[in-house]
Amino acid sequence: MRFRFRPFVFFVLMCLPLLVHAQQGTWPNRFVRLIIPFPAATSPDVVMRLVGPHLAAMWGHQVVIENRVGAAGNIGTAAVASAPPDGHTLLYTVNSTICANPHLYSKLTFDPLKDLAPISLVVNLGYVLIGRNDLPAKDLKALIGFAKSNPGKLSYSSSGVGVGTHIVMELFLGATGTQMLHVPMNTPATVAVFQGETDLTMSPYTTGIPAAKSGKARAFGTTLAKRSDLLPDVPAVGEVVPGFVGDAWHGLFAPAGTPQAIIDKVAVDTAKVLAMPEVRAKLAGIGLEPVGISPAEFAGIVKHDHAKWGKVIRDANIKLD
Repeated sequence: MRFRFRPFVFFVLMCLPLLVHAQQGTWPNRFVRLIIPFPAATSPDVVMRLVGPHLAAMWGHQVVIENRVGAAGNIGTAAVASAPPDGHTLLYTVNSTICANPHLYSKLTFDPLKDLAPISLVVNLGYVLIGRNDLPAKDLKALIGFAKSNPGKLSYSSSGVGVGTHIVMELFLGATGTQMLHVPMNTPATVAVFQGETDLTMSPYTTGIPAAKSGKARAFGTTLAKRSDLLPDVPAVGEVVPGFVGDAWHGLFAPAGTPQAIIDKVAVDTAKVLAMPEVRAKLAGIGLEPVGISPAEFAGIVKHDHAKWGKVIRDANIKLD
């Protein structure tokens, strides 16, 4: 009996993965809904309309993009956080909804660190510190010196209280020990600088690089760890303010509880798409750096940035409810 039993046990053990796979079913077995909590034609939407079709071709099922906007990204994010954790509903969003909004809103219906599973950081972008051409300071070091000597005299525009363009500027002010007047705008913040309504703004690469190249304003610095290849003559802020980094990554998330095998597959397949030369070229052309990392690496970044931006928000006493 002993010798008959052992082969049977071995057979069962060998078949267990297949049995489990059969119970879970092949993923995806229908279309994958990709929720973007921002309007069409914004940078997250542009990225996924480029990447999504390649993923659909790999998976053999359509990737349906749904722009579910409202409440600074909270509505779409909450929809994914409460979706079935079967891998057929994913979130593509920017760092502010995950790492800033929990500190800005006290009544969120979800906790991004508990209710969402990080999949991969897809693209990274920074901001360009744009200023009026007629400012007395002509470079970043001189600008910081002028701001320190004239606290509150300079103004900066943003696209709203608590959004990325506001918070990254507060990071800059804290890092340089300077004070400026914040002017939230309903119209483009760069236009306010062009027209002389405000002195400065932090503009995302997608709009800041064209603004810098237009000649309508001066680019004082960029906020990633290294200079942008599209603005090679503009220093990174970290060259003058050591350690300064203000990024605005985009990432993929799934509802918490999604099987790890699905999360890993989405991450690996996304990295494959981001390695395609034509995809990399198109993203780089609009100031976006394709990344593609493991879920574990991305989870570490999310945790770090959640704490980092939380401190900036508390120090600046920003609250939206």
